[in-house]
Amino acid sequence: MTRLNTLTFLAAMALTPNTAVAGTELETTIAAGGERLKADQIAELLVGNTVTAKSGDKMFRFYYHPDNVLTGELVSGGWKGTGDFAITDADQVCVSMAADKGRYRCLIVVRDGETIKKFDAQGKMTFELLSFEPSPRL
Repeated sequence: MTRLNTLTFLAAMALTPNTAVAGTELETTIAAGGERLKADQIAELLVGNTVTAKSGDKMFRFYYHPDNVLTGELVSGGWKGTGDFAITDADQVCVSMAADKGRYRCLIVVRDGETIKKFDAQGKMTFELLSFEPSPRL
């Protein structure tokens, strides 16, 4: 290919939408119309509720106590945990389970149609939130 033909080919490829570099799962979800939730929306969904969530093929239940205590369990058994959570002014929910030894992981919450999803700092979806039930504990 001559230099001119190569440049023409590269220019045409740059203009072709199918050659766009894929973004993170978070970027893709937002670009498709997902709505990043604000702190008050996150609090309304989580605080005082037991949330059933899916991560991969595992199902969990988490209770977000109004005193910022988080308890969780694997629905099929084999894991239970306790920790803390906080909802930040930066519109994230941050969680630290006892096994995290004080390390908080902050997550972005997005409404994608009828689905609520959590994304980590790298933009990877970590949980799909399936149901929210008012309850006094897990």
